[in-house]
Amino acid sequence: MNDDPSKIPPGLPGFASSNASHFSPAATSLPGLVGNPAAAPVWQRLWLRCQQHDWQSLAFIGSSRIDPDGVLEVAHGMAQLAAELGQELTVFDARNLGLRDMGRMLAQVQSITTRGKRCIVVLKLVTENATTVPLAQNVDSALLGVFIGETSVVAATRTIEEVGRSKFLGTVVMNASMGA
Repeated sequence: MNDDPSKIPPGLPGFASSNASHFSPAATSLPGLVGNPAAAPVWQRLWLRCQQHDWQSLAFIGSSRIDPDGVLEVAHGMAQLAAELGQELTVFDARNLGLRDMGRMLAQVQSITTRGKRCIVVLKLVTENATTVPLAQNVDSALLGVFIGETSVVAATRTIEEVGRSKFLGTVVMNASMGA
């Protein structure tokens, strides 16, 4: 992720709430999974913003060396919030998925969505895993997880461009040093 010395600063146009197609539910970080995500306003805003779009499957793309499970934890928080609301949301950890397993993962996603259920597929940035682009292009929508001071502008931009800007609902800005 450090393929460019310039990092994503908070409030960068196109990656924060100043751009309607991209949003940041928190300026620094989402609170951890301690307690009840359904009660925390920042989690509620993330959930509600995602509900403004029609999706059954969602790719959540991002990675951090400091907080390697940060994006996965946010996905699990969304699933916990969905459960509190009486909805089913399955989370797949596909961060290290290889080419061999790509077809099986897509079949699992399709199986869930054809039953009217939702799922989130957690992926690494395109600079870190070759399967990210085809997987993200085969789901309904995507979110980009950006870690302040760690995710490079190049990696974030390349991810958006290769997956396709129209797939993205927005960006979740996180502070890796504080956890997800």
